[in-house]
Parts: sequence; structure tokens; C-alpha cells
Amino acid sequence: MRPLAGTSVIDAAQEAARQFPDRPAVVGADESLTYRELMRRTSAIAAILRGGGAGQHAPVAVIMARGAGQLAAVWGVLRSGAPYLCLDADQPQPRIEAILRSSGAALLVTDQPAGGAARAFDGTVYPAAGLAAAAAPGAHVPPEPGDLAYILYTSGSSGPPKGVAVTSAGIANYTAHMIGLLCRDAPVTSFASVTSLSTDLGNSAIFPALASGGCVHLVPADIARDAVDFACYMRAHEIGVLKITPSHMAALLDDPDPAVLPARALILGGEILPWDLADTVSKLSACRVFNHYGPTEATVGSLIFEVGRDAGRYRDLPSVPIGRPISNTVATVVSDTLEPVPDGAPGELLLGGQGLAREYWRDPDQTSERFISGYPGGRMFRTGDRVRRHGGGVYEFIDRLDRQVKVRGHRVELGEVEFALRQFPRIKSAVVVPEADRWGTVRLIAYVVMAGARDEIPADTAVIRRWLAGQLPAHCCPAEIVVLDEIPYTASGKLDRVALTGLRST
Repeated sequence: MRPLAGTSVIDAAQEAARQFPDRPAVVGADESLTYRELMRRTSAIAAILRGGGAGQHAPVAVIMARGAGQLAAVWGVLRSGAPYLCLDADQPQPRIEAILRSSGAALLVTDQPAGGAARAFDGTVYPAAGLAAAAAPGAHVPPEPGDLAYILYTSGSSGPPKGVAVTSAGIANYTAHMIGLLCRDAPVTSFASVTSLSTDLGNSAIFPALASGGCVHLVPADIARDAVDFACYMRAHEIGVLKITPSHMAALLDDPDPAVLPARALILGGEILPWDLADTVSKLSACRVFNHYGPTEATVGSLIFEVGRDAGRYRDLPSVPIGRPISNTVATVVSDTLEPVPDGAPGELLLGGQGLAREYWRDPDQTSERFISGYPGGRMFRTGDRVRRHGGGVYEFIDRLDRQVKVRGHRVELGEVEFALRQFPRIKSAVVVPEADRWGTVRLIAYVVMAGARDEIPADTAVIRRWLAGQLPAHCCPAEIVVLDEIPYTASGKLDRVALTGLRST
């Protein structure tokens, strides 16, 4: 079939269902659905949601356990003509409530018990079981290119998370490029996703799979964390394409077993890719290896580099390059005054093109600050990433210009973690510092100063950790909390990282 049968991923999935109705579409721990079953269920969900007022004016929230039913609910929201807002049920309740309020969602689909995630929601709640049993199909609402497909909340630098509003045209463009890249030689029949639907990391598998007639496997978290179980799953289901973070892949390859690798293509993204990890994979498998880069604001991924094709030219770089722009994507490197810089010079990466998000949802100030105009590529997004463009149009990632890091593929603004720590009654100041190992795996170390006499401070920080776990998702919680008498600063007023390290070891 054609890479995209129409102007949207919904059209393409419907075309796949028409051609291959009895082919498996999605496999989860809860159930498996063929294309016929998926389309029938999502059509009924869409009809019910439209009857409840779903539309482009507000997202429909989905809070469900990971699985085929969750994906069907998300796809049903898409077919209703509304953008979906997928949230993890295991996130802290205050965070879920804050995002629901910020989003303005009036409809919620959930499989959580009464009094759970929907406790403080004042809109209409649809139990997922009732939607799954619905049998009244309806025609889907064809999206316009500028319509929103989903809203994804990411960590906020000043505290509250912010919602990235991604368009139908953006996800269609990304999906078409990835299908062309991954199915270059032959169609791929099985894709695997190991990450939450509340992030866009797994969209590299989900959308290309359903838009090309393939099957997407939503691998359960407990299997994805265990190398032996994961190898068995990959072997049993003959997975062709896997998207995963480098740190997750490195953990699975701690005792190298080629069975944890896909047969056709491994897409690594969300973090810096070390050369030694790419080399390890290449020695174990003949699968194609890609390094994929892109902020949520530019729709899943904007640049991609195939390690095996021309890696030799870039072996002297500290890590694997992030590659070249995908189709209909514009990349520009600029100075701190936003003037273009020549090849070889470092600068901030701006991204534009069809994949650019529309806005930060209901946040015009953040939108105007980060989405700027006046460049040959049109409207551009300031990524905050410092890069360098090499000959041949390949980009190298250098570092961040701000205090944003990636933890297990999740974007974390250190300011959000520090803000949360300072809300603890006994903490009067806090700084959070990232620490990376040889594979690039990042863990957060928090340094805090407590109010009150030193002998009144608990010997351990377990109470702080338990409290913080109720405020932030797991990937935002520091791996270690160190109590200090004061935060050390240099004479110029900057954080003294060397002194911090010394204080932690004493």
C-alpha cells in the first residue's frame, strides 16, 4: 500500500483496515485487536465522544492502563475530530489534576476506579469498559492539516508543565517519512513500543505501524525492563522495528543477547547516543541502527542519522551525530543574537517546517517566546540545544543552553524539580544537578538546605523522597538527596559544582 493513503494518519489506517481487515493491528497485555476490530471500536468511541461535544476546541483526556484498549481510546479520540491528551494513571494525583485544569479538557475516558484520576474532574467521564462495548459506529471527522492531533505536556522550566499542541499535518509528515525510511526495501509487519503513550517517544512505532498495515506491540513495562523476558518477547513476535532510549537499550545489553534487538531497524532516541553502544549493537545484529533527534515541539523527531551508512566520517565526534532533517523540515543554527552561523560553528538549533507544533496550549507568552518568525524557513522553534552543522548537512549535538535534561527519554526541567522541592515545608533552598554515566544515562542529584537547627534534621531523607513522589512523576524525582548547611557558589555567583561534589563525598 502507499505510505499514506490520504492527508492524515487516520485515512491511512482506514485504508490499511480496508486492505487487511483480519491482520493484527495492535497487541497489548490486555488484548489484541485486528484492523477490523480496531476500526469498529474506534468508530463507536468517536461517535459517542462527538455526541458528548468532542471537537477541536478542547482535548479529550485519556487516563488508562497501558494496552490495546488505551490505544483504541486514543485512536477513537483522533477519529472524533478532537486532540487527545494521554496521561499516565500512576502519575501523582496533584500533577494529573493540574494538567486537566490547565488543558481545559471537558471529556475524560478512563478505566480507573471512581475517586481515582477523575476525582477532581468536573467534566464528563466515560468509563472505558462502556466505550469498548459500544457498537454504534459512525463516520470519522476528516482532519484539516492545521487541526490538532494531540496535546502532550512536558516539564516546565518555572514549575508547571506546559502542553505542546501537535497538528495533524505534523504527525502525517513524520509518519510518511518514517514509513519511507523503514519500509525502503520491504514492508515491516511488526513494530514495538516500550514507552508510555503520554510521551511521543513511542510514536515512531505506533503511527508508522498503523498507517502502513503493520502491527504495533505495546510491550508491558515489566517485560521491557527485564532482558531475558524482553528477548523472549522479541523472538516470539519477530519484532521488526524497535524505538527505545539509549540508556534502556544499554541496560538490556548489560549481558549482551542479540535476541533483544529487532530484525530490521533499531531507532535510538531521547538521549545522547554513545559510539560504544552503537558499536555494540552493530556487532550483535545486522539490523539498521538510527539515531533520532527532535523535541516534542517539532513532532516526535526532526533529524535522523543511520549509523551504518556514513558513520566513518564522524567517528571523531564525542557521540553519534543527530543527523539530517527529515522531509519538509528546516534546520538553522544561530548565534545568541539569532544570526545564522557558518558550518562548523556552534550555535542554537532552530527548527521549522511542516512538523512544527502549533503552540503551547493556552500559553501565549511561552508560545511567543519559543516560536519565532522572520527566517527563510518561516516560523521556527528555538530548541535550546547547542549544535554544530558539518559538511554534508549532518548535525552534531553539543549540549543544552538551558537547564533541561533527558532522564530515561523524558524531558526534565531542573527548575521544575527545584520548585517542587522548595514546596516541602522544611526546605528553604534547593539545587538539582544531573549526573551521567559512561552510557549517557542521567540521574538527578538534589542538594537541599533545611530550615531549623541541624540536629533537628532527620538522618535520612526518606520523608522528603516520599513527599516528592506524591508531587512529581518518577522520572523527575532525584535519585539522591543530599542535605547541606549551605549551597556553595563561586565568587561570580555561579553554582560551584566542584564544591558540591566534594561536599557530597564527605
